[in-house]
Amino acid sequence: MRPQTRSPVHRTALMRGQPALAACLVLILVFSGCTSLQLSQFRQHAARGDQEWLAAQTINCQRASDGCGQLHLIRGDACFRLAKMGRDPAVNFACAADELKKGLTLKPSWDNADVQLRYQENLCESLRNLKDLQSGETAEQTVKRFLGAAKALYQLAPESVPAVYYLASARLMQMEPMLGDINAATRVPVCIRLKRTVTRVLAVMETAREDTPSDWDRFADNYQRLVFDMGSAMQAAECR
Repeated sequence: MRPQTRSPVHRTALMRGQPALAACLVLILVFSGCTSLQLSQFRQHAARGDQEWLAAQTINCQRASDGCGQLHLIRGDACFRLAKMGRDPAVNFACAADELKKGLTLKPSWDNADVQLRYQENLCESLRNLKDLQSGETAEQTVKRFLGAAKALYQLAPESVPAVYYLASARLMQMEPMLGDINAATRVPVCIRLKRTVTRVLAVMETAREDTPSDWDRFADNYQRLVFDMGSAMQAAECR
């Protein structure tokens, strides 16, 4: 059989496509190089504890890759630390929530599961605090984000002290707006959810008394406060 030859039109189309392909390859290499350079700078500033510098940076990389993910996680961690120190908490908790979420989403894999858990936990903590600084529809949207982050943490570490705490906190926040206008029809489902949630929280506390988990000390006071808040919610709902 005679070898198939491409038509002049086909050859012309291929030749036209080669510059575009080359340009795409150049852009990929440029962005990869920029990401590597920025990541190196971020790591240097993080090692020096320069949180303000990191929080002020702009990250253009939005594609799924280890480098892009790390950039957002490092900046998110810096914003989180600033917020916990009381430095413009509304702005920095919002920054932490956005950047940690992006980093966790973009990073394709993890060599250390504990590091992933820490970032996911800090995302939950950022959203929990951010909601308390907001009101109206903005706060409602943050509660939804908080619940999603808490569920993700629970999937990573089921029945762990942090996961149960954040999931219970998010569910309480979700139910609180219902308490002001509760009636006979809504009382039963609200009380069932409250009782189910507080039962899980109390079970973790009981287990901690018998066999203290390694991270219990960080959350012991939070659990006490959460039980008090849930008791207040049950009283407001007139749960029996």
